[in-house]
Amino acid sequence: MNKLQEKAINAARTVLFNEFDYNANEITPDDLYVVWFCKTLQNWKALVSGVHIEEYIECTYNGDKQEIYVDVYQKVKNVRMCELVK
Repeated sequence: MNKLQEKAINAARTVLFNEFDYNANEITPDDLYVVWFCKTLQNWKALVSGVHIEEYIECTYNGDKQEIYVDVYQKVKNVRMCELVK
C-alpha cells in the first residue's frame, strides 16, 4: 500500500470516529482496505471499505487546494438480478 492510500484510510477512520461513534478499538488501520484507487496529476480518489463497518467511504483529494473530501455511504439493499443478465 502506498502513502496516498494510507492517507485515504486515515481520513476514512477519522470520519468514522468523529461522525459515526466508532472507536480505535473497533477499527484499526488493518481493518480497512482500499477497494479502488486512481491518481490523475495532483488529484486522487480512493474507495475504502472495511471488515467491521457498514459504511462505504469515498475519499477525494484536491491537489490544488490540498484538501481531502470524504463521502460516506451505507448499503440500503442488495438485489440479485441474474435473470436480467441472461
